[in-house]
This record gives sequence, C-alpha cells and structure tokens, in this order.
Amino acid sequence: MIRNYYTEAFKGGVIPVISATQLIDGTVKITESTTATSVTNVATSVTLVLTLNLGIKRGMYITAPTITPNAITINDNLMVDQVVHGANTTVTLNKGFAMQAGQVLTFFNIAQSSWKEYSLYVGVSPQQGNNFGSVTSATANAATSPTTTVTYKVSNPYVQSGMNVYDDGVLIGVVNTVTNSTQFELVNGLAANIVNDSVLTFSFPVLPSVSVLTIDNQTITFDNPAQGFVLPVSVVQVTAVAGGITASNLLALN
Repeated sequence: MIRNYYTEAFKGGVIPVISATQLIDGTVKITESTTATSVTNVATSVTLVLTLNLGIKRGMYITAPTITPNAITINDNLMVDQVVHGANTTVTLNKGFAMQAGQVLTFFNIAQSSWKEYSLYVGVSPQQGNNFGSVTSATANAATSPTTTVTYKVSNPYVQSGMNVYDDGVLIGVVNTVTNSTQFELVNGLAANIVNDSVLTFSFPVLPSVSVLTIDNQTITFDNPAQGFVLPVSVVQVTAVAGGITASNLLALN
C-alpha cells in the first residue's frame, strides 16, 4: 500500500501502457476518426465550411497540430456542435475559431464515459544537475582500437540507453545498448580516443518528464516529477515519457 499527502490508500496498481493512442489499460482511446480540409473560416466564427466529409458527426472533437501560430489541441476543447452535409460539410463549432482555408483538421470521437482513471505513482525519476546533470560516472578502460564498445573498471548499474556520454566534458556519443554493468555500446562516435582511467560522465539530453491525459481530457506534462510521489491529477493515459523515465518507473494506482 502506497501513501502520501495527495492520497489515502490504493487497492492495487498496474504498469501503464505508454502510448499516444491507447489508454493506461491498453484500450484504444479514439473510437472513430476522420480528417477534412477547411474551405473558409478566416475570420473568427462558429461556422466552419469544409470539403464534404460524411464521417463528421455532432459531438466530435477537433484538433489541428499543424496550424500556426497556435495549434488546436485537445486542451482547446473545440467540438462539433451541429453539422450539415451538402455540397460541402458545414460545421457549427461550440465556440468561435479562426483558421486559414486549406487547413487540415482531425475530427474524432472518444468513449470518455468508459475511461478508467488512475493515480500515477513515480517510482524512479533520474536526478538532474547542470546541463541536465551528470547523473552518474564511471572510470573507463583504455580503448586499444577503433570501436563503439566502451568498458569501465567498476560496475555501474545506472548507465542507461539514451544517455549522452562525456569524456572530460567533451561529448563522445550516445549510449545505444547497455551490455552489462561494466560495458555499453555507443550509437555514434568511437571509443578509440578514450585513455585509461578517463572519467566518463553520463546524462540524459532532456529533463525527466511524464506527459499524461487527465480524466477531464486535458494534456499535461510534468517536468522533473518528484520521485516517490503520486501526480496530483486523475490520469487516464500516459502519452510520453523522457529523460530516463520508463514505464517500469511508473505505477498506475486504483
């Protein structure tokens, strides 16, 4: 049983699915989806004229990640209030919006009433420092010939795939795969110039973060989430993680 000041107690938990299209339990979030191109809506208006698309229905959400200067996201809660199909498809929006003719829009339905909500526990969050931090270090063996394989003298279980590798502060590559606790493979760069007893430092190129969709259908990203705590929102989907956080570092509690 896990407790903190956000919550009382939980019955159990699962490792969440991390996906842009699936909910925590693996259920597909979007039940139907279609796209259409705007014909006219340059001025702010609740009326949107589109190329004919009979798949557009009342109650669909609308997004447009490519629109400039500000993308339409799920957080805008832009929806189809009414729809009429004729020579074109004419949509009445739930609020006024402006977009250029030719803008491609995505329309989709979600079964929000059946979503399962969870509290998301962060079991491990890599600690960051200067320049996103050298989260760990190791003393290297000399590389006697050009190779992408790097070995070091003392076991270090904290080196992870995706970390930048620095030799005396100089970036020499990125960790591709960790062979064991004393060896890894570089995805680029060569280890030939590493001299014996060089102190290598490792860090992720971005801050640790967790991006989620809440039960209110809002997207939120938590940077540097506190290790050992529950995020202060009700979560239905984990859309992305970065900076060393993985699905195994998280627990969806119910």
